[in-house]
Amino acid sequence: MNEITIVVKQIIILALLGITGFMAARKKLLPEESQRHMSSLIIKITTPCLIFTTMGNYSFTSETIKNGIYIFIIGIVFILLAGVISLGPCKIMGIRDKTKNIYISQSMFGNVIFMAYPLLEAMYGKTGILYAIFYNIANDAILWTLGVYLFNRHNKNSWKKNLAHLINPNTLAFAGGIALIAVKSLFRINEAYAYNLVWDIFYEAFNGLGKTTIYISMVFIGMLLANTKISGIRDVLSRAAYLVLSLFKLLVVPIMAVLFFRLANNYFDPFVKKIVVLQLAMPASTVVSALALQYDSDYNAATESVFVSTLLSIITLPVMVYLLM
Repeated sequence: MNEITIVVKQIIILALLGITGFMAARKKLLPEESQRHMSSLIIKITTPCLIFTTMGNYSFTSETIKNGIYIFIIGIVFILLAGVISLGPCKIMGIRDKTKNIYISQSMFGNVIFMAYPLLEAMYGKTGILYAIFYNIANDAILWTLGVYLFNRHNKNSWKKNLAHLINPNTLAFAGGIALIAVKSLFRINEAYAYNLVWDIFYEAFNGLGKTTIYISMVFIGMLLANTKISGIRDVLSRAAYLVLSLFKLLVVPIMAVLFFRLANNYFDPFVKKIVVLQLAMPASTVVSALALQYDSDYNAATESVFVSTLLSIITLPVMVYLLM
């Protein structure tokens, strides 16, 4: 029961942050261009800080590396599978162009840090967080490559210009994190006093900045939602696509992962199963909304899918936790 309470608590925290942004926009407490500036802040500063400092602050044993590699590979497979599966509903419901790209992206990418980390720490302690980083690496590897391409491909640019968007502060932060892990493993620089002194100062400064990503993201989403008009049942029904997206994101793909691990017949460490399934079951990513605005994609669709999936996750996440007990 405590695990379910943790899930609900995190959702309530996100809702309160979103309401703050919603009220700020409705009361016009911030300038009209604030949304675009906040999007740039999230994408170009706070998220890269979070990616690099999170990756650089972990030390890995041979056992965690082995299980982590499994989590990374299986995570990539199921993230891509979720994207492929989303093509079916897109075709059935006639979703095209920018909205289709967002639909696919939100099917693949979840809120795998703020929503997932507190839950995994409460359930499994520091080991849960340690393994969660491997899934996060898989999520970010696809998000900042294929995801960026999806957000930007609607623009009438050549494929070379589209691919150029794959080089951004977040992919550079990801590459830097990988490089730091490799250097620490090969040369054991983390055993040196000078390194630890410098890293502690660096980490305190930039990890704190990085952790503001989720808070700013939810305020940003609340501000976008303030522009959403729902005047009747027709407007509600027009958003049926987000409900379908959420069901696939929160239940269908995670349950497929549960079935996969059962067929594997205990081949994988239990932590591998738990981390992958729960990360897949997270609601749609808040960062996708910021990226959608940054690349002039359908950020309204991104925002509303986050809103719907987060509300539904109050029910679906406890269900997934129960299936793993």
